[in-house]
Amino acid sequence: MSRTWGWGVIRCVIIDLDGTVLSPGAEGAVIAAEAIEALNELGRRGIMWATNSGRDYEDQRRIIEEAVGRGLRALPDAIMANEVYIHSFRGEPPPAWRAWNAAARASLRGFHPRIQQRLSPALAGLRENYRLEHIAMDAEATAFLVAGEGDMPRRFAAELQRILEAEEDAVVLRNGGWVAVLPRHLGKGAVTGAYLRSRWLEAHHALAIGDQLNDLSMLDGRVTAAVGCPGDAAEEVKAAVRRAGGVVASQPGYRGTLEILEKVCGITVGDPRAGRRPVAEGGQELSPQEGGRQ
Repeated sequence: MSRTWGWGVIRCVIIDLDGTVLSPGAEGAVIAAEAIEALNELGRRGIMWATNSGRDYEDQRRIIEEAVGRGLRALPDAIMANEVYIHSFRGEPPPAWRAWNAAARASLRGFHPRIQQRLSPALAGLRENYRLEHIAMDAEATAFLVAGEGDMPRRFAAELQRILEAEEDAVVLRNGGWVAVLPRHLGKGAVTGAYLRSRWLEAHHALAIGDQLNDLSMLDGRVTAAVGCPGDAAEEVKAAVRRAGGVVASQPGYRGTLEILEKVCGITVGDPRAGRRPVAEGGQELSPQEGGRQ
């Protein structure tokens, strides 16, 4: 059973990937072994889980398939990709998801050409004033990767917002160095709401976990009643989670997510706050001696 949160029982957990369940691996970011254990425990308790990431579907599917090879048995009910679309991990998506995706795609294809036309006169100056490592402009996306740390992505996002101030339906989102433009009626909060409605779940049945500014629309307590973020989340995210009465973990990254799952769902995998013993690839806990050889 799930633990009661507020006046509901958690039946579904929505998780961002980067900064919440991923850890570095030899071939790139992978779902942490302890996070795999926690997801499997959600499945054993009959609690669904789904991803909601800015990553595209194929990238998320690759990450999850890799985790299946390391013992993930509780498969995600849905993969929400590009902050817009709802996909099945395996098999055909239900009609409600197909209808949502078709409407979202039509909206994007009417939105982005207009936004790119508005930005076009300023692109040369943006390239000169900001170190743009990558520009993605097509029928369904307008996004930029800003090089460097610190204040540069924030200043670039503010400049984009200023250029687009006449476009009342446009919102500029940040995720680390990535800065993207989306229609105001889409984004992580909107797609989470569509997914929950398709499963006949109310806000008090769901928990959302994220860490970056593009997660804010699903962490303000309006889409899911339970919200949480790791201890190293963006300050604006932590403030939003606190305002919503959610859980700001003491631990960073995936360990913070484990802490949230423990507090909200009663899921315990070792101790997320200290000295957890190492876990082998297949999910079996190692002895201290074996762990020292990892």
